[in-house]
Amino acid sequence: MKKLTKYGLGTLFILCCLALGSCKKLLNVEPVIKLSGNNFWRSEADAENFTNNIYRLFRNATMSSAMFAVGDERSAPVQCYSGAFPYRYDFDFLPANNLRALIAADATRLSPSYDPYTEWWQRNARYDLIPDWTPFYKVIQSCNIMEKEIDLIPDGAISLAKKNRYKAEAVFMRSMSYYFLVRLFGDVPFYREAYEQKPLPRMNMVKVFNECVADLAKVKDDLPWTYGDPAFRGVRAMRGGALALMMHMNMWNAGFDEANARKYYTETVEWGEEIEEIGMNKEGAYKLIPIEQTYQIMFGRSQEGLFEIQLSDNYGEQTERERFKYSIGLVNKSFYARNDRPYSEMQYNPAYIKKIYPEDQVDKRKDIWFDANMYKNNGTMQFYKMFNRSALTQSSDDNPIVFRVADVILLHAEALAELGTDDTKAADLLNVIRARAGAELYPAEPGEGKLKDAIFWERCRELMGEGHYFYDLVRTKKILSSDYCYKVMSYSAFVNGAWTWPIHKNALKNNPYMTLNNYWE
Repeated sequence: MKKLTKYGLGTLFILCCLALGSCKKLLNVEPVIKLSGNNFWRSEADAENFTNNIYRLFRNATMSSAMFAVGDERSAPVQCYSGAFPYRYDFDFLPANNLRALIAADATRLSPSYDPYTEWWQRNARYDLIPDWTPFYKVIQSCNIMEKEIDLIPDGAISLAKKNRYKAEAVFMRSMSYYFLVRLFGDVPFYREAYEQKPLPRMNMVKVFNECVADLAKVKDDLPWTYGDPAFRGVRAMRGGALALMMHMNMWNAGFDEANARKYYTETVEWGEEIEEIGMNKEGAYKLIPIEQTYQIMFGRSQEGLFEIQLSDNYGEQTERERFKYSIGLVNKSFYARNDRPYSEMQYNPAYIKKIYPEDQVDKRKDIWFDANMYKNNGTMQFYKMFNRSALTQSSDDNPIVFRVADVILLHAEALAELGTDDTKAADLLNVIRARAGAELYPAEPGEGKLKDAIFWERCRELMGEGHYFYDLVRTKKILSSDYCYKVMSYSAFVNGAWTWPIHKNALKNNPYMTLNNYWE
């Protein structure tokens, strides 16, 4: 890394983050020029180093807690096998949406360790860290600094195209941070300016997403469809990832801003077409990987990945995503090699498995992602989706996938079905995913609501274990219905914020405009 005259880049980020977390003015930090001396923002290497640290901060924000398990376990048809790890209380609390008990248990369980496995679990499977949104605001502030200060680099030291790409990456990562924040907390403070001096109240989440979408629309074309260096594919911002983020934000807003739902659906269709017609067909940047090679998608940097979080076991990055992978997957081939316990800690409810994967219907995912015990309720089911079943040993540094091609194809189909203007095309998109899985093609039963339901259940099948289940229930309001949701949420609880997470009380410090999520108080 290039040495800075006055402070190293790591020192710069530490100072920024300390200022962010402790200053009386919420996002008040010293100007980067002042922190780093006059030799920073002088070259392309400075921009690259700063950008790498933005991704590092984002990785820390998303992977230092149990955040990635939430999408698959909350209000979900999961259970802890009775003979499994005895401290897995989250399978009691998360499916029941009992976050108070979950957080209380997490905050008090850091007792002396019982064995190395338990010690790792205590350090990393932390739900009590989720209410602290500070790590995401560190990312946001760094993105705001990047977008502003990169113009200080002399024109001769960096091309205009690269300068614009770095700005677009900053906008993407800022928007990605708001994507996670809104789905966790609902309304959140919205900071777009570097060195913001004043505390702000929480902004309506629909407006937050609309602001992000507008920002992304201005810069998405400055991002490449993919990178020549495959090491950057999926783990750095790409145009397909930006479009996928815009699609997800619009589909979320369609559920909460029903008066403008058709606008959100129409735009989502346009962006889906852009990914499919240009990113996939014209540019050849993205494609669906054969279902037999799903493990390559989960390993990371495949042509199906649109954005993912880069992890490496070489750097000791054993995170909650890995804990989830091994709890639901193949324990006796896991990183911990617990051959004395050849079963998964977490089990999907067999009734749910039979509902989404009927026993009498052909689907390659049943054979490739599950073992022969998938319908049993005795703790023997194994879920292989994130593993290479043919390998004798398993890697533990697979990248958590945020967006991939199959996800956006199904979002595109969903938006079309909601518009009701081209059900044939919506069904065709659904069948692209089903055909890859070798499953029977839709339609089987025409009728009102059938197509929408088919797309929802296909998302449950295809994206199982990737963190979408709970958020799909929330944005579609299907969490209110026992036809779709394992643990139904009442309407009154929903509108009062039962789908959100509590916000840490530290957010109230030095901010007279701040409010918490009262449902959890």
